[in-house]
Amino acid sequence: MAHPHPPLSPFTNQQLFDFLPTSSIPPELLAPPPVTNQPPHQSHDRTAMDPPAVPPLPPMPPENTLPPVVNNPETSANEVVPVQQDGHDHSESESDEEPPPQYQWQPLEEDKTEPCEDEMAYIAGRDEHSATDRLYWEKKTFFDLNDPELPAGESGRIDWLVEHFNGTKENPNTEVIMRSEIVKIGGYDWRIKFYPRGNDTDYLSLYLECVTMQPDDFEATELFPDTALPFLEGTERLERRKAVSAQVSVVMYNPAEPRVYEYHRDAHKFTKNDADYGWTRFTSRPRYDFHVRDHGQRTSILRDDKLAFSAYIRIMEDPTNCLWAHGNNPYEDSLMLTGLRPFTPLEPFFAAELPLLHFAPFRKFISECKGSKIVFWMQTLLYKMMTRKHSRSYGAPFGGPDCVQSDTTSWLRFLARALRKETSPATITELIGTLDPEKGAALSYNRLKTKNCGSVQKAVDAHPFALEKPALLAMELERQEFDREKRKWEKLTNKVEMETQINVSGALYLLYAFTTHCGDLTSNKFNVYIRPNGPTRPWYKYSNGNVTCLTNKQAAGKHSGYDEPPTPVKAKRHPHHFHRHDVGMRNMYMYRNEDPDEVAQAVYYVRDDYKHHILCHPPVEKWYIPKNVADGIPPTFDGVVDDQPPATAVYERFTEAAEAAADAAAAAVLTESQQALAESQQAPPDIDSRRESFEIDAGYATPNCWQMDGEDVVMSDIDAEESALEDSAPEKQTTELQIDVLGREYFKGHVLDGEYHGPGHIIFQNGDEYIGSFAHSQKSGHGRMIYAASGNVYDGEWKDDEQHGFGKLVEASSGNVFEGGWKEGKKHGDFVLRGTMTDDDKGCCGICYDREINTAFYDCGHVMACKECAGKIEVCPICRKRVMARLELFGVRMTFE
Repeated sequence: MAHPHPPLSPFTNQQLFDFLPTSSIPPELLAPPPVTNQPPHQSHDRTAMDPPAVPPLPPMPPENTLPPVVNNPETSANEVVPVQQDGHDHSESESDEEPPPQYQWQPLEEDKTEPCEDEMAYIAGRDEHSATDRLYWEKKTFFDLNDPELPAGESGRIDWLVEHFNGTKENPNTEVIMRSEIVKIGGYDWRIKFYPRGNDTDYLSLYLECVTMQPDDFEATELFPDTALPFLEGTERLERRKAVSAQVSVVMYNPAEPRVYEYHRDAHKFTKNDADYGWTRFTSRPRYDFHVRDHGQRTSILRDDKLAFSAYIRIMEDPTNCLWAHGNNPYEDSLMLTGLRPFTPLEPFFAAELPLLHFAPFRKFISECKGSKIVFWMQTLLYKMMTRKHSRSYGAPFGGPDCVQSDTTSWLRFLARALRKETSPATITELIGTLDPEKGAALSYNRLKTKNCGSVQKAVDAHPFALEKPALLAMELERQEFDREKRKWEKLTNKVEMETQINVSGALYLLYAFTTHCGDLTSNKFNVYIRPNGPTRPWYKYSNGNVTCLTNKQAAGKHSGYDEPPTPVKAKRHPHHFHRHDVGMRNMYMYRNEDPDEVAQAVYYVRDDYKHHILCHPPVEKWYIPKNVADGIPPTFDGVVDDQPPATAVYERFTEAAEAAADAAAAAVLTESQQALAESQQAPPDIDSRRESFEIDAGYATPNCWQMDGEDVVMSDIDAEESALEDSAPEKQTTELQIDVLGREYFKGHVLDGEYHGPGHIIFQNGDEYIGSFAHSQKSGHGRMIYAASGNVYDGEWKDDEQHGFGKLVEASSGNVFEGGWKEGKKHGDFVLRGTMTDDDKGCCGICYDREINTAFYDCGHVMACKECAGKIEVCPICRKRVMARLELFGVRMTFE
């Protein structure tokens, strides 16, 4: 195959003259080229990498008059031209270059049409408002938040008239940005910033500027008035952003006919980094078309080249400093607005830990403990919280809120058991209690019965058993119920008031924190709300990857539940007309589409004699951090250093490799409950420990062990070696157990080595209910099963989770009763069928009486069996002809007569 010749490199004029003698050049080429007036817009910029075009050769100049060869800096390929990213003031710089076409003057022919008589009648028959009606626009802009902690401040208005919007050909308006006069409102200077030719768009762009925050010498931060979590002594204290929250709107109108206008309204938090806010596409139509009169308008919005603007601004007093806040970096925003470090994914065990570590007495106890795996893990978590350090793999895509099937109260029980075992039992019982429902904890099946109680206090008073009274009292609310008529689990979202103060058997308690469950029952998403500085101070919300500060109405008031079941909110798609300044608009839409099923699921109260720990909150706290925690060196147990994470664990390194080792050591903490199983062959089993451990480990089907590393948790099945140890353990004992956990199957019965074993009662998440015998977590022996989908009831023998042996099946739809043999889940052997033949029965296979008739025999054409049974028949049972082939039928329903 012949290869094409490479392209010839272009010659410059000088190179051509070097090759050609002067005598060989035609005279017409030596003449100077004619001068042409080329329009500026036809010229094209070239870089040094572009091949130059070869024009007709000019006359050869004398050799001694040739200019020296120099590099043109304007076309140098190595020159880096800075790119303006915000699309704001780069057009204001002086330049001799021709402006881009969109910034060149273009004539706008004013639309002087008037509405016809019928259109005027239509206009007169509707409500009209003038752009100069101040009371109307203030009412429309300044919406009421109905929150006593967010009072309205000073308000004001900016009026501005643009007399030469487009200009004339002789005197064009070439301004890229136009600004109004400055008006002081609420102690801040404000003005309108207008892009008459659009901000990188064909639409008119308009923004409001907080001029006070724009100078370089403006102090962008200030000290936190309250510290939700003390800073470590000797470390740098964070400062929060200075900000002002405001409700804003802008009306653009025809000054001669103010009943013709366009407007936008919103709310925004202005900071030094976000000192302007507005709408990149302010008009509903592009610039070249916005001046045309629409149907229903008295006149066009642009007449006599004039436009008028009115901007309405109201300042809001915001003690949370988070009202209408938004940003592109949730981690940094959380630190700068609240001083707290976010966590992602916010797993249920984090939701259980955060209220405990915010509680000063518990935090002090954990920080002073030594020599325990669970303590080392909690100290590692506390170290992250107090140093506010960003992890290297923070927010990694693996994991997520749904990677671990559990709930917060189950983790609370596990932590209490582990801490009582490895630290001081008396101290843990005093601080957080036993958290055992059999010992007075209002958790699991002993939770507060709040379905018919309108408040926490009423549920406490009506509780049938005495409740334990630790310093930090955790109580679970009733948020699920099994409807036996519908045979369906339902989430309870009824309103349960969380009083600021309650009385528990004579002891006073103050509301300190609560956790919420989001979504349906199978969701694994929990949020945490903590009020660490007392009942008159704001709340702090931990959500997935974000921390915000809220008022009491935004926190406890909003998530206590509903008087009526909430209507599901369908998310709407909104046009992406937003610029950098329009992030707040997106934030407003997301705020309106919040999860309506987020309701309080557990509450935390602080006993009255401990309230000084939250009312007198020091901004700085001493902690002599253990060297192994600071250095990231895991503790040594039995002479072995756990320096490797489990093979299947996911872990996060929050500084360097040494800190990764600390997270790896923490991974071993949550497997203690499974390690105890292997140790049971040498020591008598601890019934309470095994019961609590099983409730943590119980999954949707077979219980799993937990593995934890850093900020991420995964589940893995018990390995073969551990299972072999358990099988060889002598004197295994069953434990009677009741599991009643939010969003998971209900079980009451016996367990053996972490598995359902013996008599039990289970209600699955799909509504199926089984009462009978288990063997190694599988239905085995005699049992009764109610199927939620069909309502059928089977009562008989089981083996390996399938009907096997003699059993009776009662069909709910027809009332027919099948009694007979079963094998591996299918009807088998002799049987007795009692009932009435229905149309559904006539459509069932005449051989197995289970599946529908869908196969015809060829070539006799008889239809009387399902595909599976027809494949086993060689002779037609009806005509006794040999079956040559079988045809499966689709789209028709066959019945056997």
